[in-house]
Amino acid sequence: MGMTLRTSGFADIPAGTEAFPCSTNSVNFRLFILFLLAAFMPLIAAADIQLPPVPAPAIAPPATGVPASPEPPMEIRRAIAVGETAPVAAPSVTKIVFTRCAVPAPVIAITFDDGPNPDHTPRLLEMLKVRNIKATFFMVGRCVVTWPHLVKRMVEEGHEVANHSWSHPLLTSLGNTSLDSQIQRTHDAIIKACGIAPRHYRPPYGAIGMSQRKYIHEHFGYSTILWDVDPLDWKTPRNSKKVQERILANTKSGSIILTHDIHGSTVDAMPATLDALTARGYQFATVSQLIELERETASTVVATAPAPVPLTPEPTIPVVPMSTLPPETVAPAQPAKAVGLGE
Repeated sequence: MGMTLRTSGFADIPAGTEAFPCSTNSVNFRLFILFLLAAFMPLIAAADIQLPPVPAPAIAPPATGVPASPEPPMEIRRAIAVGETAPVAAPSVTKIVFTRCAVPAPVIAITFDDGPNPDHTPRLLEMLKVRNIKATFFMVGRCVVTWPHLVKRMVEEGHEVANHSWSHPLLTSLGNTSLDSQIQRTHDAIIKACGIAPRHYRPPYGAIGMSQRKYIHEHFGYSTILWDVDPLDWKTPRNSKKVQERILANTKSGSIILTHDIHGSTVDAMPATLDALTARGYQFATVSQLIELERETASTVVATAPAPVPLTPEPTIPVVPMSTLPPETVAPAQPAKAVGLGE
C-alpha cells in the first residue's frame, strides 16, 4: 500500500516522487523508531534523573571536653481506651488561706497571738522547750520593737515568727495605704529583731476582705492563717481549765489552734493541754511545716489517684462587726521609751 502526503492545500502527493522522495518502507521504519522512542522515553528519563543528596543538619561542634548531648527521645502519645482512667495532673491553684490543713497524720500546729509579752511569753517558751514542741507566734509590731530579745529567743529555739499587724486594728476598716503600713512596719520589725522574714500573717479578729488578702499575698507573699480551734481564752472570766477542755474537745489532725500568750490563764493551761495532746498521739509542727505536709500529701494523692481530687474550697473570711469584737487584747508597750525601727 503506497503512502501519500497531504499538503495544506489538501492535495495528495504519492511517496517516492520528486515532491515526496521518501519510499514507503523508509517512512514505515522511521515511524517504528519514533514509536519505540515514545514507549521507552519515560524509563530512560527516570534512569537519568539523579536527586541531589539531602544535606545533613548542621550541628555545632561541641565545646572542648563537653560531649554533645543526644537528641531527646520523641514522646509517643497513645489514645486512652474507653474505660481507662487518664493520668491526673496536679492542680496549679495556689492556696493562700488556711483554717486547718488536710493531712493524714496526727500533726497539729499551736499558735500564740498578740505577743510577745514580758511576763508570760518567757514562761511559755520554757514550757515548750522542756517538751521539745515548736509553735508559731503571730506578733504585734509595737510589742516586737519593745521586746525584741524575746523574738530572737523564739527563733533560736526553733519556733516560727509571723505577722499580726502593728497595732491590732480591724483591717477591714483600713484602706490599702494604712493596711500596707500595718503589715510593712511589723514585717521590718521582725526582721530587725531576729533576722528572719515572716512568711505568714493573721488578721486581728480573723477579719480580712478578699481583696485585702490578695493584696497582702501579692505584696508580701504572705498566706492568711486563720484557725479551726478557738478556746475563747480572751473571754472573761478567764479560766485555764476551760481553755484546756475546749482545745482537747475540738483538736483533730491538721488543726490550727488559736491561743494568746498575753494572758496568764492561757499560759497556765499549756502544760496540761500540751501533755494531753501528746498523750493522744499528736505531733506539733509550725504552721509552715503543717502547710508543707498538706502540699506533699496532696501531690502524692494526685499522682496516684484514679480520679481527679477536688480542690478544697478556700474558706469564707468573716467580717466581724465592731460591736461584737472582744476588748483590746494587745499588751501595752510598758517601757517608758519603746525602741523605734530607725533607732
